[in-house]
Amino acid sequence: MNMLSKEQQAFLDLVTKSFAVSDDVLNTLVTRVHAELFRGLASNTSRTSELLMKPSFIRPPLARPSSVSLGMSISGSRIRITSICVDAKSTPTRSHTQVFTMHEHQSVFDFAAYCVREFVQHHKLDSSSLPLGVTIVPSESTEHTELHSSDAGRKLCAAFVRSHLNVHVTAITRGAVSALVASRIKKSTRVAAVFDGGVDVAYVEQLGQVSKLRVSDETKSSLVAIDTDIGNFGSRYNALPVTMWDRRVDRESNNSGRVFEKLVGGRYLGELVRNLIVDMIDQRLLFTKCNVQEISVPYSLHTAYMGPIIDELGAVDAVFAAEFGINCSESDRRIIRTLCSIVMARAARVAGAVLAAVVLKAKADADDSVTVVLSGTVFDANPQMLDDTVREMQCRLPHTVKPEVVVQSPSDELFGAAINAACI
Repeated sequence: MNMLSKEQQAFLDLVTKSFAVSDDVLNTLVTRVHAELFRGLASNTSRTSELLMKPSFIRPPLARPSSVSLGMSISGSRIRITSICVDAKSTPTRSHTQVFTMHEHQSVFDFAAYCVREFVQHHKLDSSSLPLGVTIVPSESTEHTELHSSDAGRKLCAAFVRSHLNVHVTAITRGAVSALVASRIKKSTRVAAVFDGGVDVAYVEQLGQVSKLRVSDETKSSLVAIDTDIGNFGSRYNALPVTMWDRRVDRESNNSGRVFEKLVGGRYLGELVRNLIVDMIDQRLLFTKCNVQEISVPYSLHTAYMGPIIDELGAVDAVFAAEFGINCSESDRRIIRTLCSIVMARAARVAGAVLAAVVLKAKADADDSVTVVLSGTVFDANPQMLDDTVREMQCRLPHTVKPEVVVQSPSDELFGAAINAACI
């Protein structure tokens, strides 16, 4: 980096120091997340938990050799639908899958009904009565906030009625719960995490440990999937290591709060790097002879670009010339690569520590080993972050806890939604 000016190096040193997270901070983070997971299940606490900790029952799919169950995944403008059949041994098998793209300004409920109608007609399915499980996966671009409302299921059913479809929604879950359900068909998986536009982590718990619910003695040993809503961690109590750039991204976003999500989610990592780049541009430390209008647009630098940039210096030219019309100098390329590496490294360390806390909670009442399934576009586009996250998680766990890590296909979340439908 000897080609950098003193001012450029000083800025990078400031960023490196600001984004550094010590082992002590990470160990404290594990402890605080672990405590918050317990607090989220409790009926009476001295303060309200940051975490939703929403339970969903886990049941094996019902044997329906001649019947079809549907799964739907909604992520940004894309809706995927799959159909499954369950044999006499309660083993589900996929039969058909189709992808639809939604146009801007369309109602997500009406478009979902249109997709189901097209899917049923195209594959000539018996539409006399179809159960449907829905999973919601946040994307980098668009989030349908109406899907998270308490009456989303009713609105979706109403759209099916308007389309003359006999479809009943059995469950609406987020991606991690569906990934957990899909994985448990083959493994006794206890933790699932999805890192897409946002972040979603779920784990398996005994119903008797959810003291905020009134349960009978007969059901205390039943297993439930806990949707932690871990992305909201750190929103109230300043438990996470944030910088001035994190606070700016949070302040200018359309969903202030959800601090952990903004440190690791695909919607925000590229935006963090873009803010660092813009600050260097404003100080005339970067792109001094270029038109920087395009890179000044919020959320124009996608997280998916970061992995290739970190892997290969030449990728900086390809991305910035094609997307922003900027020709980079050698120093520009090295600076951008360094900024991406700094932001990604902190994301992996923080994500690994939080996952370690969830593994410890999932292990609390489990005699068997813990299997963790990981998936999401952030890991797909940035394999190094996946490796670093797993390594950090293992570093934060006691030596006696050695989870098996499985990388899951995004289609498994869709499969899990269909299994949810087949359980009713």
